Amino acid sequence: MNAFIDNKLNIFRQFQQKGFFHLLSANVLIQIVAFASQLFVAGILAPDDMGRIKIIQTYLSVFSIIAGMGFNTSVLKLCSENRSLENKKLLFQYALFFTIISTVSLYFIVLILNLSGVFSNDKIIKWLIPLGLFPIISNSVFMVFVSYFQAIKNIKLISKLTISNKLISITGIILLTYLLGIKGYYLAYNLSFILMLLVSFRVYGSTLNAETFSIKNFSQFSTLWKYAKSSMFANLFSEMSAYVDIILLSFFIKDMQQIGYYSFALTITVILRLFPGTVQQIASPYFSSLANQKADFIQAFERYNRLLYIGVTLSLVVVLIITPFFTHWIFKGKYDESMLYFPFLAIGWSLRQLTQLQSGAIFGSGKIQYNAYVSLISLLFNIISISISLYFFGLMGAAYASIINGLVFMVCSWYFYKKVKTEI
Repeated sequence: MNAFIDNKLNIFRQFQQKGFFHLLSANVLIQIVAFASQLFVAGILAPDDMGRIKIIQTYLSVFSIIAGMGFNTSVLKLCSENRSLENKKLLFQYALFFTIISTVSLYFIVLILNLSGVFSNDKIIKWLIPLGLFPIISNSVFMVFVSYFQAIKNIKLISKLTISNKLISITGIILLTYLLGIKGYYLAYNLSFILMLLVSFRVYGSTLNAETFSIKNFSQFSTLWKYAKSSMFANLFSEMSAYVDIILLSFFIKDMQQIGYYSFALTITVILRLFPGTVQQIASPYFSSLANQKADFIQAFERYNRLLYIGVTLSLVVVLIITPFFTHWIFKGKYDESMLYFPFLAIGWSLRQLTQLQSGAIFGSGKIQYNAYVSLISLLFNIISISISLYFFGLMGAAYASIINGLVFMVCSWYFYKKVKTEI
């Protein structure tokens, strides 16, 4: 019995030393305040505007991955390895240079395509896209900073900066949405990303110099692209497989109000991603450092994966019980229709969260292409299953399909993790 208690205390201490509780507390605070702000915004805006926000956010997620080209991930992988600090700084500078070029270029391409109505026929969405997709630049550059300091395991500093910046940005979103509606939401959204970027340059500016933005950095492209390309496709396929329902709904469902109800239910599922996302943030660089130590690699995975399953299961049970009550109480019935979709979306997203540590382990092993395979298979299956479900069951079918899609994603991820175990 004493050995069991000592083992659990040892796990607890290891989490604390790795900065897990600093990062978790930061993420908890951010997500609670962010979630509260989303509820506040939902109370101000009509359901159809909530649908527009979700559609634009989905495009932002997809285009941010393409624009960033995976350079933030290559920084996380390469700078997690046993290299000199000077070499890590140079890799960070190269990634920053390439990210700025790629994001600015894609943003202007998106603006041109938007004029042709490629993304939506909704006039308000077309008008909002220049504002809503500007974080293609600002957020992508910021993520390079985050990846670098995550890689060198400066977790506590990231937590402090993230908390202070997010609190300011969320305050701005609440205030400007109240004053200006959906336009104010996107003005504040952009200001928040710009503020985070300015703080990053100020805090981490000593790492940068004139060489950061030199044209000769192109000679280092292949070094970063080795990991960036697999990561970009893995993240792109993963994001599209996760949110392909919103993309399909924007084209095939004309009732923007119903899309709004569905989007609100999807927004609430963010609660279920908090704990697993934090686990993966912490785990990825540590799996990378254990990539050549098979016994330690497998032992670390199995230990923390059990905790992940417990956390995801408990979160799902609690959220399914309390969410309908609080939604009705807070919004006075305004979003009761969202609760038709929510249980199915919650289960589907919880199944996806069970793969977070597997994805982190695959990434840490250097087999990043396996995550791309998982996401591609999932994306193709999701497109087929959601299209069929929409045809037979309408919008409710997309919610049903999320459970099947979550199971397929989980099985594929487990299969490729097994391959990694045999190949280490």
